[in-house]
Amino acid sequence: MGKIKVVHIITKLELGGAQVNTIYTYEHLDPKRFQAFLVSGPGGILTGRLEKKDGYLEVFDLVREIHPLKDLKAFLAIRRFLKKINPQVIHTHSSKAGILGRLAAYSLGKKRRPVIIHSVHGFSFSPFQSFLKRSFFVLSEKLVAGITDHFVFVARDDVDTARQKRLVKDNYSLIRSGFPVQNFLSPGSEQKETRAQYNIPQSAFVCGVIAPFKPQKGLFHLVEVAALVAEKYPDILFFIAGDGALRTELEERLKEKGILDRFRLPGFLFDVHKAIDIFDIGVSTALWEGLPQSLVQLRLKKKAVVASNINGNREVIKHGENGFLLDLDDYPGFAQKIGFLYENAAERERLANLPEDFKEWDAAYMVERQQELYLKLL
Repeated sequence: MGKIKVVHIITKLELGGAQVNTIYTYEHLDPKRFQAFLVSGPGGILTGRLEKKDGYLEVFDLVREIHPLKDLKAFLAIRRFLKKINPQVIHTHSSKAGILGRLAAYSLGKKRRPVIIHSVHGFSFSPFQSFLKRSFFVLSEKLVAGITDHFVFVARDDVDTARQKRLVKDNYSLIRSGFPVQNFLSPGSEQKETRAQYNIPQSAFVCGVIAPFKPQKGLFHLVEVAALVAEKYPDILFFIAGDGALRTELEERLKEKGILDRFRLPGFLFDVHKAIDIFDIGVSTALWEGLPQSLVQLRLKKKAVVASNINGNREVIKHGENGFLLDLDDYPGFAQKIGFLYENAAERERLANLPEDFKEWDAAYMVERQQELYLKLL
């Protein structure tokens, strides 16, 4: 028997948890047993890393936005690729690639159809969308759920959502969104140099955020919180490791509030572990999450966290135990907790020294679990 061919399909290779763990799996499946392939749309910051690799296919028409003509072209391109290589497993990630990839695999017919697996890194629908948009995405997920052999969830809350929406029965596994944890297990020795690199005074208190500039991450809520913090605490700065289409709008909002100088916006960082070393605390104002790797990374680095009280965040942060969770629109509450941690070094120290077990989030463990799943389903 030859190697088992596994095709991963994801919409865009931007710098995010789903993308990082998908690439890691593609690069680290056991080469003695598996032949790995990866399909994605264009334009992601991580695409350049893969362009010359064997088994990588960029589908130009695979885009995040709903676009009937491009969606049809992307479906046909994915189908042609699957038909050509004849894989035993396809494993889709993200909403658009999840729908088109599963449909393409199913369309091959019974004799050629691979095992169809879909990873849920947070659903495409959320309470923050209009009723029509949310209903469309729920219906789309229901249509392809019936042709999905197995689901992989990164968060328990998403399992509950899927059951409530009748998207799954018992055909699922919980496998955390893994990343290489080694860089996050101890503080680095270059904190002084890192602060100088980003023009941060050694005496400044840094609230760190790890997030791309897209609506899901709620960065305009962060602006409102930061404006309240800035009124009372002149030594507190905000550092956002990320970038994206909303940068110009975000910068304009910060100028309107008169707090642009209180922010550092260095763009996407491939060495985010070094940036976390200079954070005094971590902050997240995300609207919805699957399972946020960034919060796990902050806790591995022993940082106290103030975050929105949403699915995903609740699986990492326990209110009052290893951080604080607040309603997203409770700007005074966010500001108060940030101020509390700023003023209480002893509380930051307590939160830094809590014993926590994050072995499920190790990338090697994640790949091992996925390999076991592929073999079991075959």
